[in-house]
Amino acid sequence: MSNAAPSQEEKEVRRKKALEEHKRLSRLFREDRFAFERHRRHAIKNLIESAPDPELREKLWQMQEQWDQRMKSAGSPHNRFVLAKALFWDHVINRWLPALRDAADSMAQVTR
Repeated sequence: MSNAAPSQEEKEVRRKKALEEHKRLSRLFREDRFAFERHRRHAIKNLIESAPDPELREKLWQMQEQWDQRMKSAGSPHNRFVLAKALFWDHVINRWLPALRDAADSMAQVTR
């Protein structure tokens, strides 16, 4: 497997495929929510089950169950959107940024 960065042409091909898939899923969401939900759950299952570590898979399933439960209890679509934004920014601020700071501190100690 090559570590070379993808060419501009490869990026454009991937971008077009992603836009086509988005358009297809958007239409499916509008026309048949049940089929869309079935597809969404199948995609989540495939992604989680592709994790190489059984412990990671278990953690991802737990996170997905928490997410689904929170979304169900949010009520309206607007509330789900607001909740999703709040959970995202909470994760960025309280998990992701501290992890980046820790990594930077560790790297700084190694380079001293």
